Amino acid sequence: MNAPFITALSATVPDTVPLSRWREMEAALRVSSRSGWDAWVALWRTEYGRHPGALAYAATHGPGIADESLPQATAIPVELNTDLSGLAVAAARPVCSARGVQAPPVDVVIFCHSSLNEHVSTTTAGRLRTVAGDSCFPFSISQQQGASFFTALRLAMDLLAAEPAVCTILLVAAEKWCPPFSRWATPWTLQGDAAGAVLIERAGAETHGLRLVSACTRALHPFAPSALLLSRDVNSIWAPAIQSITDSMLARHGLRPGDISAVVGHQVDQRLVAAISRHLGLPDTRRFTDRRAYLGAAESIVRLTETLGDPGLPLHGIVLAWGIGLGGYVGCALLESRGRPSLHRCANREDPL
Repeated sequence: MNAPFITALSATVPDTVPLSRWREMEAALRVSSRSGWDAWVALWRTEYGRHPGALAYAATHGPGIADESLPQATAIPVELNTDLSGLAVAAARPVCSARGVQAPPVDVVIFCHSSLNEHVSTTTAGRLRTVAGDSCFPFSISQQQGASFFTALRLAMDLLAAEPAVCTILLVAAEKWCPPFSRWATPWTLQGDAAGAVLIERAGAETHGLRLVSACTRALHPFAPSALLLSRDVNSIWAPAIQSITDSMLARHGLRPGDISAVVGHQVDQRLVAAISRHLGLPDTRRFTDRRAYLGAAESIVRLTETLGDPGLPLHGIVLAWGIGLGGYVGCALLESRGRPSLHRCANREDPL
């Protein structure tokens, strides 16, 4: 089997608004928001309110969250022009449009997300089919939140290994948060809107891009029970699980932290990023910081696109990506850079599809 390669990436991140401004906008949206899913939302609120973690969180933190609980996020990417499916299409279209007319069709579309589309009648994976091509098979991964990207990579690798007829897979991730669902995911995480897409293809003689070496997702258990997922002590809960999964992957491929050219992690909490950076022995000059809110399922693609756009990054080297799913998952991927894939950064617009 030809090795799978990421040959193109696309990212779209809406303009950011200050945290104080979003609070004003959210209050107005909660008053004015009306949709056909009100009955479903009422049921969701009832069921979610019974969850032990939600009850513990409400009892501890009350209805409001202090600004100091989220010191790194001061700007929130907020999508105002389109719904979740439109945001996903905005990321997918540049990747699909850039392919030549003689390029083989996209065989599979995998859509990753945590948030829900405002228009319940619109299936986002189905809408992406209109962009990728009617012959493709679309489906979604949603229950692992930010870690769904790593599960999608693993599925793509397995599909290309098991199905000789599958040659091209489009992976799209998007998030858009709106009332009645809150952007406050935990006491230390605020979620923003964004979308990204990657094109995965079988390698040819002239293929450039990122070779998919390995990818995996694990449940956080036994590192912490689900009741502790909302804890402020992120290092004691998440860091050991991420360290374990990254160490295992590096050891499996005979690599050491010093062999890594770039690390792409989730900016879910700066303390967690610092802990993983120290564990990998990254110098301060290679530790990233960002004042944007967390981008959920789209986080890895957006950060990977930004990292690969750095002219200082070697054309050949190893890229390690790690991330979490706030429901209790950690993920990791190992990529080998063999030249730059095609990169697209776009500003989304309302889509007629």
